[in-house]
Amino acid sequence: MNTSQVFAGKKLQAPFPSNLWINTFMQLLNSSKPYEDAAKNWEGAMLFIIQADGGRALFDIGCWLDLWHGKCRGVKFWIPGQEQPKSDYILSGPEKNWMAMVEGKLDPIQGLMTGKFKLIGNMAMVMRQTTAAKVLLELALKIELDLVVPDIRDPNAKVLTFFDKNKNKVMTIDTQLHTYTFFL
Repeated sequence: MNTSQVFAGKKLQAPFPSNLWINTFMQLLNSSKPYEDAAKNWEGAMLFIIQADGGRALFDIGCWLDLWHGKCRGVKFWIPGQEQPKSDYILSGPEKNWMAMVEGKLDPIQGLMTGKFKLIGNMAMVMRQTTAAKVLLELALKIELDLVVPDIRDPNAKVLTFFDKNKNKVMTIDTQLHTYTFFL
């Protein structure tokens, strides 16, 4: 994925969740001088949990970022049933609030202060890093979200297969083994 497209005013395309999305986001973070400067004092891995609330998500999904002094050292997705990645911070909220945030309709700090998101971790540290949080969100907004949808809407199915808007197979989730496989 060529992040120079972003600076030419075009949004990058990536299905969410997918390896393509998470690795594109990591690349954007690591190539951003504004993020590096704003987050130079940030220390700690963060798990963002999108909670299923009757929208498109059938179950909770987490996006883990190993953030350290303005760089992202690693990324991965998490689903319930798996061991949760070691995180210094966990930010969680319903899917509708995450969608409002990534559409630019909800400020992340305002969402936290009004209870639309819950934080586990050092709130004082997070409040000192509001500029870094805003730059992180601005970078996330550079990727046009193509939310993947399952072939069936039964969360009790053994295997769910998810497709992007072009009907490309993006991922499968084994709901009994709590594993997932990405194809993009």
